[in-house]
Order: sequence, then C-alpha cells, then structure tokens
Amino acid sequence: MLNANTLCVFIVFVSFIFSLSNAFRIFDIDGKETILASENENISIQCKSDYPMTYCGFVHPSGKRFSFTDRAVNDGKCVKKVKATKLDSGEWGCHIGRKSVRLETIKKIDVRIVNEVAALEPNITAKLGRPVTIACATTKGLIPLSYCRFEPPNGKSFNIDSTVTEKDSILGKYYYPSNASLDRGDCAVTIAKVKYEDVGVWTCGAGLDDGQEHIDVIKLEVEGMYKMSTASATGVTLGGILIAVALGSLGYIAWKKRRFLGGTPPEPEVIEIQDIPRPSSASPSPRAQRVPAIVVQSPSTPGEPGMSPLMARSQSPT
Repeated sequence: MLNANTLCVFIVFVSFIFSLSNAFRIFDIDGKETILASENENISIQCKSDYPMTYCGFVHPSGKRFSFTDRAVNDGKCVKKVKATKLDSGEWGCHIGRKSVRLETIKKIDVRIVNEVAALEPNITAKLGRPVTIACATTKGLIPLSYCRFEPPNGKSFNIDSTVTEKDSILGKYYYPSNASLDRGDCAVTIAKVKYEDVGVWTCGAGLDDGQEHIDVIKLEVEGMYKMSTASATGVTLGGILIAVALGSLGYIAWKKRRFLGGTPPEPEVIEIQDIPRPSSASPSPRAQRVPAIVVQSPSTPGEPGMSPLMARSQSPT
C-alpha cells in the first residue's frame, strides 16, 4: 500500500511526464484558439463540439484539406496530429458537420512556431484611453519564471510581478494582471489607459531556469491612429493646394486690373512745337501772285483775231 509521501511523488512524476508530452501551450485569445509550439514538436489540433458530429475537416494554412468521417469522430471531438514545422504556422480552419443542423460550424485555430518565450499576440490594436494587456509566456509547458520585465517604446524599462496591483501600479499606469502568474510562465503587464506615447514596439524579457533571458516583441497600435494621420495629411495637402490656387487667382486678377484699368499710366508723349517764321514784306504775298487767265473766244469771221486756221481753210470764197 502506498503511503502519502510515495503517492505525492508519484503524482508529481505523472504531472511532469504529462507536461513533457504536452509541452505546447494553448491559449484562448478573444475567442480564438492559439497554439504556441516549438519547431519539430508533436502537437494536436482539435475541433470540439457540444453535439455529436457527422464529420469534421481541417484546412491547412497552405490550403491542404484533411477530412474525418463519423468513424474517426468521437465524443464531439476530432483531432489532427502533426509534427509542427514553420510550414504549419498560420491559421487553420476547422469545419464541423451535424445532421441536426445543416449549416457547418467553422472554427479558427492559430498555430505559431516560436522559441521558449513568445508573445501571445505579436500585434495588438488598442483603444485610446482604455486598458490593454501585453503578455508573453513560456511555450514548453508551465515553466516558472525567475523574473519578468518590459521595455516600452518610450520611457524607462521596469520589472513586474503579482505584487504590483492596480492600486500600487508602476508610474500610476502599469500593473500585473490578476489572471496571470509567474509560477506558470506568464510575463504580462496591463496598461491602465493607453496613450499615444505607448504606441510602438514593446519588448518582454523573462528569466528561465537555464540562467538566460528569453525575449519577444509586441507591436502596439491605437485604433484609428493611422487613418487619422492619413486623413490629416490629406487635409493638409488639399488645404495647401487650395491656398496656392487662391493666391494664384488673386495675383492674376491684380495683374489684369493693373494692365487694363490703370495702375502705372504710360509716360506722356512729348511733342516739340517750333515757331514758323513769317514771310517778309519784300516777298510777294501768295494772294498777290498772278494766276494765268484762260480766254475762250467764240467762232468769228475769217481773218479776225481768234479764228481757227482750220476753219479758215475749209471756208469757200465769197
């Protein structure tokens, strides 16, 4: 018969073996299952249902499909076992079919091949002024951490554990989430109210029993920040164009007015007038000059003055 000490050692040994055989960790992040595993590690990708299944199928990130009929579906669960490589990293799809409900149930599972410590979410979008949690975790089972630290994109680095609560937060904004634990390998921090200064790349560092620090990075963004920046830049650009057009129009109008309605008048043309000398008394007046007279005589008798010789020749003697 086993005594209490022997039984305790046996339970610890079984737990250790179980943790080794299930080294990868599964997290539920915003309703989506996330599997963190090491490369070449044997993992089990599961689809579960509260009702009996007729069939179940998986869609690999590459598009390859794996199907299971009712013979392979037991207790509302179907499992796909793989030796994880980087090619298996990505979003898996699970399709569950039931006779009672003709429409399929679709589930998404995210598989990531990572190192000993990895970010639960490498990319986080938060709302300005709202709390958000940034977290890393061990991937080879529930391995305790000797410490947990963070390097924000702006400001000083800090270390954190479960003794840092919301009431005793670091710098009045950083505290350790109540559902995390260093003993099970959780390195996490909650930002009370996200500000623009928190936007950027965060680095989490965790100490393991190997005496080394293992790190990963998380990119934090604020919802709508880049849309606002793009809209602002567009507004500034359009505003500059409109101002330039307005100034150009005003300059053109001013130029037209200056040219046609006045402005600088042209210099007056100078006309030099000289006195014309008067004619002297010795010179004859233009009115006193003689004009040749023309005398017209009517026909007369031959031999009279003014008679045409032609007429005289043609006239016969009396």
